[in-house]
Amino acid sequence: MNSESGDNKGIGLRNILFVAQKEFADNVTNSMFLLLTATYLLIIFTFSYRSVILDTSLKYGLYEDFILLSVFGGLIEQVGWFIPLIGIALGFNTVIKERKSGSLNVLLTHPVFRDNIIAGKLLGITGVIAFVIMSTVVISSGTLIAMLGIQVSLMEITRIALFSVFTLFYALIYAGIAVLISTVVYEATNSLIYNVAIWILTCIFTGSIMETLSDLLTKAGIDLKASELIMISPLHYYSKITQGTADMSFLGVGVQYEIDGILDAQFTLAQWFNTFWTDITAILIIPIILLFASFIMFMRQDITL
Repeated sequence: MNSESGDNKGIGLRNILFVAQKEFADNVTNSMFLLLTATYLLIIFTFSYRSVILDTSLKYGLYEDFILLSVFGGLIEQVGWFIPLIGIALGFNTVIKERKSGSLNVLLTHPVFRDNIIAGKLLGITGVIAFVIMSTVVISSGTLIAMLGIQVSLMEITRIALFSVFTLFYALIYAGIAVLISTVVYEATNSLIYNVAIWILTCIFTGSIMETLSDLLTKAGIDLKASELIMISPLHYYSKITQGTADMSFLGVGVQYEIDGILDAQFTLAQWFNTFWTDITAILIIPIILLFASFIMFMRQDITL
C-alpha cells in the first residue's frame, strides 16, 4: 500500500514537472511574449545605461561605495510598473487557450490529473517570471560592470537577491489574478481587458484615484485617508519594501519613510525588516492566496470542451 502511494506521488510529480516544462517552453517561444519581454528588457537596459551616464539614480549612500545599489534604485519604478505585465501576459490565456485547443481533453485522458495540470502550469509560469527577473539583474549589473569595471560586494549581492525575490512575488500577484480570471472567463480578449484594467487601476493611476476617492469620502463624512485606501494595491507593498514610499504610481500618495527600501545601505537589513515586516508578509502571502484560489477554481470548474 505504501509502495503504491509512493509510486502515485512519483508519477504525480513527474506529471507536474512535464506540464511545467511544457508551459515554460510554450511561453518562451511565443512571439508576442518574446516581443513584450524584449521591450521590457530594453527599457531596463536604457534606464541602466542612462543611470550610469547621467548619474541620476545615485541616491543610496556614496557613489563609489554603492553604485550597483544606486543603479537598481533608479530602476525600481520601471520594474514596479512593467513587471506586472509579464505576469499578466503569462496568465491571462493560460487556461483559455488549453480549453479552446482541446489539449486539456487530451491530457485528462492520460494519467495526468487536474491538480497535476494546474500545479504544473503555475510552476511553469513562476519559472518564466524568475527567468525574466534574472535577466533584468544580469542586464543591469552587466551594463554597470562592463562600463565602469566595478567590483560588487557581498552586501550588494544579498540586497539585490532579496530585491529579486520580492519582485518575483510581486509579479506572481498579477500572474495569480490573470490565471484566476483565465479560469472563469471563456474569451481571451475579455480576460486580457480585465487584467489590463486591473493593472492600470492598481499600478498606474492608483494614487490619483485614491486621493480623489479620499476627498469624496471626506466630503461625505467618512474619514479615510488616501494612504489607507492605497493598501488595496500590490504596488503599495512593493513600493514600501523596495523604495520606502507609500506609492509610486502616477501622481501617487506622497508618503516617504525614513528607510529608502531594501537597497538603502545606510540601514541594516534587520532595521529594514523591523520597519516593513507587515508589508513583507503581505507581498509573500497575497500571491500564495491568489495561486491557491486559481488552483481551487480550476479543480471545480468544467474546464473541458
